Amino acid sequence: MAMWKMSAHPHLGRVFFEIIFPLVKDSMVRYLSALQPDLVVSVHPLMNHLGVRWLRAAGLGAPFVTVVTDMVSLHPFWICPEVNRCVVPTQEARELVIEFGMPAEKIAVHGQPISLKFAKVGDDRTACRHRLGLEVERPAVLITGGGEGHEQMYQVVLHLARSIPQAQLLVVAGRNETLKEKLERHPWEIPIRIYGFVNNMPELMSAADILLTKAGPGTISEAFAARLPVVLFDYIPGQETGNITYVESHNAGIYVPQPDKIAHIISDWLSPGNSILKAMAKNAAHLARPRASLDIAEELIGLVETVI
Repeated sequence: MAMWKMSAHPHLGRVFFEIIFPLVKDSMVRYLSALQPDLVVSVHPLMNHLGVRWLRAAGLGAPFVTVVTDMVSLHPFWICPEVNRCVVPTQEARELVIEFGMPAEKIAVHGQPISLKFAKVGDDRTACRHRLGLEVERPAVLITGGGEGHEQMYQVVLHLARSIPQAQLLVVAGRNETLKEKLERHPWEIPIRIYGFVNNMPELMSAADILLTKAGPGTISEAFAARLPVVLFDYIPGQETGNITYVESHNAGIYVPQPDKIAHIISDWLSPGNSILKAMAKNAAHLARPRASLDIAEELIGLVETVI
């Protein structure tokens, strides 16, 4: 967090780019000259100021576009006013990039780019549970910590299993084999499915009633596309801080880092007559932009067509 804040200082940014630019200028100019791109797209905060300068040094007039992949709390390095277009995921991000000096007319808000599989997520939760071999009538709680898993997940699952006997759990450990094996060894009190790295996250989200996860922008955006309320239990300070505020301010989920409190809250949400989940699911659906990747692609194609 300290490094993120320190590097956000404008003077340090200028110094950094002035040092890096000449070190790789010749090789990048040769590469771009050989490639002759019709469009350059940056999806990394360090490649915008440098990328524009390399492109111009190569004498090329191709449009340069920044696609910001941080949902709300983006680093100032993302913003280079000289780009032709800056695509951001949210209205909150748009307001911030304007503060950082991006001309408003260059900004487009299209949502977080996610897999187009989420544009096909259906409403038939029962059918989805049948396909996955789950108990149709039991509420399903999906827990994931990203592709690499998250050690806190074990304690979260432990508390949930003791607190919501009426539910079933879907736990995605990702590539974290140690976590997966630890989960598999435990004698669970309620039905539980334990997965490693998966390629069917849209299907798992379609089967669930609630998602527990860390505050990564991609997973949050996927949950919105699946109309899932989210409980966030961890985040990366700096770049993911605003994601929590975004989710909570739109009443599409909450941030709770303590496993025992998570279990208590979800137990309350799943109690008969509680309407919180239904309201949050509606708000999540309102925030969803499942076609964001296509919308961004169409924006880029349109930009190229105006130049050619």
